[in-house]
Amino acid sequence: MKFSKLLYACAFLFIVFSCEKDNNIPINQQQEDGLSDNPFFANFGSQISADFIGRVVDENDEPIIGANITLGSGFAITDVNGVFTVNDASVYEKFAYIKASKQGYISGSRALVPTDGVNQVKIMLLDATPNATIVSSQAITVDLPNGTKVDFDGGFETSTGVTYQGNVDVVLRHLNPDEEDMNLQMPGMLIAKDAADDLRTLETYGMIAVELIGENGEDLNITSGTTATITIPVPTNTTNPPATIPLWYFDEQNGYWVEEGEATLIGNEYVGEVSHFSFWNCDAPFDVVQTCITLQDSNGNPLPSLYTQLTLQTTTWNSTSGGYTNANGEVCGLIAANEALTLTIPNYGCDVFTTTVGPFSADDTITVTVTNSTEQITTLTGMFNDCDGNPITNGYMQIVNGSNAQIIPITDGMVNESISYCAADSSYIINVIDASGGQETDTFTGNFTAITDLGTASTCITLGDFDNDGVYDIDEDINGNGNLLDDDTDQDGIPNYQDEDDDGDGINTADEVYGSNTNPMDQDSDGDGIPDYLDPQDVAVYGAEWYSEGCDGLTYDLEQFNDNYINSDITFYVTQADADNATNPVASPYDNIDDLQMLFVRVENIISGQVTTNGVFYLLGANVTVDTDQDGLFDCEELTGIDNGLSSANPNGNITDPNNPDTDGDGVDDGQEALNGTDPNDPDDN
Repeated sequence: MKFSKLLYACAFLFIVFSCEKDNNIPINQQQEDGLSDNPFFANFGSQISADFIGRVVDENDEPIIGANITLGSGFAITDVNGVFTVNDASVYEKFAYIKASKQGYISGSRALVPTDGVNQVKIMLLDATPNATIVSSQAITVDLPNGTKVDFDGGFETSTGVTYQGNVDVVLRHLNPDEEDMNLQMPGMLIAKDAADDLRTLETYGMIAVELIGENGEDLNITSGTTATITIPVPTNTTNPPATIPLWYFDEQNGYWVEEGEATLIGNEYVGEVSHFSFWNCDAPFDVVQTCITLQDSNGNPLPSLYTQLTLQTTTWNSTSGGYTNANGEVCGLIAANEALTLTIPNYGCDVFTTTVGPFSADDTITVTVTNSTEQITTLTGMFNDCDGNPITNGYMQIVNGSNAQIIPITDGMVNESISYCAADSSYIINVIDASGGQETDTFTGNFTAITDLGTASTCITLGDFDNDGVYDIDEDINGNGNLLDDDTDQDGIPNYQDEDDDGDGINTADEVYGSNTNPMDQDSDGDGIPDYLDPQDVAVYGAEWYSEGCDGLTYDLEQFNDNYINSDITFYVTQADADNATNPVASPYDNIDDLQMLFVRVENIISGQVTTNGVFYLLGANVTVDTDQDGLFDCEELTGIDNGLSSANPNGNITDPNNPDTDGDGVDDGQEALNGTDPNDPDDN
């Protein structure tokens, strides 16, 4: 199975974490250094080459497929798990800037302090559905229920500075420090250039994101030389917020925050004026030091791939940042100087581990021993090869234990790691991916023990076709929203990309093919426009009316109908029971010379074996229900003397005039004489 909430990110708020090298998964090669000649970047050291792996998710923490990633001049596209990799990117020693974008979302980014290894990131993109559509040249306020708002004066221009007239879609989002996902939603990291051009880390009191979109999809901004007023609520648990606070905008080109103006506290909201829009931020600045923290268990073993958070102890709201430890249990970053910090590991055993670190007045390195009464440690081992039998050199293991998820990189085919888990839940779900070969293993399930040995396994399942059903995962995004987990055609609780039988018809998707074409997406046995693998009814429900041109008995060539329905075998029966049991089929050609007016139809899909018997074939002549003279006998009954079983009377073999209700002129209609048993052609027999 795939894991929708694999938490492997280096995220940042007032603290900037990075992850040392713990795997090497080259996908995209950096062609140019892509670095800026901006003098502010002198704060970030020399140029280095670094590798990156990351994941892009939506606000529900579900993967976003097909997001565009840029890192310097490197480029990547997220896969079916929302994962991207970029190798050999030219970045700075203390700064790398990754941007993510996809239509329908506000562009997001992450900046981090890279190391000489694979740096892990996670970016959460915000939905870009407009909150309001306003008209240019009219002053208006756009607001959110929590008090976030923007007051526009009505002036807008395009990115080239041309005055814009027309409707404007406004996208407004509040990034709330009370929410734990804020560090994933905000752009870059909270590293900034203040008004004196000095490097600062920031403590946020709240952000907004604003996008302005014209009628033709063009990016807009407010008119140059004008301002808009923004209102940002302070965090719920804030105590003694400052009366004024610097405002900072996010420089989307360079990837850091820039001080511009200030906001004033009015009630529980900061209010300020801004001259343009991207992300705006109310922040307190701090001096910067660098700290590395190594986490180990009670036996001194390093704790790899462990999510770690730091929070300013002076902060009373959820202003937290975090990152993942590397293979040596180490995580490094830039933090606020001279501030005591609470270190938190949210998922260690069954409990939350916390301790105090700092304050740090200078760069430092510390070791923290992590323990609690509910944690257990397993030594997880295994040997993993590609499908040719060679050790995986560019891959990783995905592990889910209860609500915890983590990734272990694989660079030499071997896994030998100390993993913590909750003693009350030792179950695991594991699979291994060979990123270079684009393949993965079957899923491992079981329970951790003191030593959990997965043995030797090969990655021979094509990555991107998780259920191995012949339809790539990316093509199983049926609704096209980039989220594979909400596509479940048969509503059995298993997403299509994990479901071997997508439509629940008892036939696996891989088997719903015929001929030389083995792509299930190309098969539509019943011609209804729905591929068989998504269609639980792969056989047409046959129903028809077939008319003769006159009143003579009609010969029906039943066999010809098999030529009209794709891959269908059609047979006809006198009764529904015969159709259901496939007994006593009607021979073809069928000569309709008696009073039988309909046949029951059995249609069988010769590919899938599916059957339907709820069709009816009506055998009707063109004039069979026409009664021109309204005498109670249909015209064809009067012309042929044959009862068709549809009128109220039987002509009893008598030929009468269909245009005269009383053929013999005895004062009694032909139909009534048929009912009376008298002769409609004898005026004395009435």
